Amino acid sequence: MTAVVAAAISLAVPGAASAQAAPASTPNAPSLVNCGTTLPWLSPYEFGGRLHLNGGCFTLNRHVFLVVKYNNGTIAFKKWVFSKNHPNLAGGWVNTATGLKAPCAGPSNGYARGYDEATDRWSPRVPVTIGCVAFD
Repeated sequence: MTAVVAAAISLAVPGAASAQAAPASTPNAPSLVNCGTTLPWLSPYEFGGRLHLNGGCFTLNRHVFLVVKYNNGTIAFKKWVFSKNHPNLAGGWVNTATGLKAPCAGPSNGYARGYDEATDRWSPRVPVTIGCVAFD
């Protein structure tokens, strides 16, 4: 029971103290066998009228915190996931649905990031548009 409580506490939302300054844009997803010094990356996409996130170069088989925020810092989506092996991508791969509507027209009003708990590194910010009405 104590181990379960300790594990739950260790998965708290990463604070601003561990967040690194991020570049304004996301690099192309590397097609490397080994990520090396490449930062973890995220890529948003639309599927079934919802915003999804996938990414790579996270530590394989470890926890990754995914977050979508408005530009003012308000959180629109957050979730801990477990990175997995992917046959065509380097490092640990993540993929999740956010539940946020997509695609959205207009300029981006937010961003998505992924936090690699094992390395204490954030992916660069990826611009997204949040709070739209799904197109039919």
